[in-house]
Amino acid sequence: MRFKPWMKYTITGLCGVVIGINVGMWIGAPRQVTVEMSGATQVPSSNPTVATSEPANSITDPAKPAWEGLQQASASFLQTIFRTPVLNAQGKSVPMPTDKPILFSAPWCPFCKETEELLIKNHLMNRLTIVGVALNGGEPSEGIPARTVTNAAQAQEAFKLDWTHYGLRYPTEEILYAMPGTPIDQAVQSYPTFLIPHDGKWYVEIGYNSSVSFWKAVLG
Repeated sequence: MRFKPWMKYTITGLCGVVIGINVGMWIGAPRQVTVEMSGATQVPSSNPTVATSEPANSITDPAKPAWEGLQQASASFLQTIFRTPVLNAQGKSVPMPTDKPILFSAPWCPFCKETEELLIKNHLMNRLTIVGVALNGGEPSEGIPARTVTNAAQAQEAFKLDWTHYGLRYPTEEILYAMPGTPIDQAVQSYPTFLIPHDGKWYVEIGYNSSVSFWKAVLG
């Protein structure tokens, strides 16, 4: 079959349109980019604080295991956490407790504040261990300056000042501290970071999770 000139031009033009649409869809398609951290996968951010707007595991089904969908913490991350001593409010070096879930919180962190506010409101704060990290940090957008923290007394004062600034009313005597520059402080790079024990394993949740049912399930 012989093609007339106008038919050749029409077919060529249609092929160009189809190719252009496919290339455009490929270029514009969203891509998931992750950065491997010690013990977890983190959404890249210039700010180490990560907010989870849509919780990965909201535990809407009561029969769903609380740890389902959470990433298991790596062996190297857990070794750093449980082999590095922390300071208590009296400045004594103590081992990291293993009898409760652990919340790594920066005193100035707005998403840590949201987490703690939710836990206080639902009477869950006493069911976990709070470990202060990034104690030298600050949040200029919230009016919280960076501080110099070199001992437990200064660390506790940072929490008192920042919690008061945020309107949080809760005792600080039971908080433990990973001092600046220590292995735990270096390993935990997102705030809040939450470690959940289950059946001899530890699972990690990074960022603010607004689901009350999630917290009640993992802390219940």
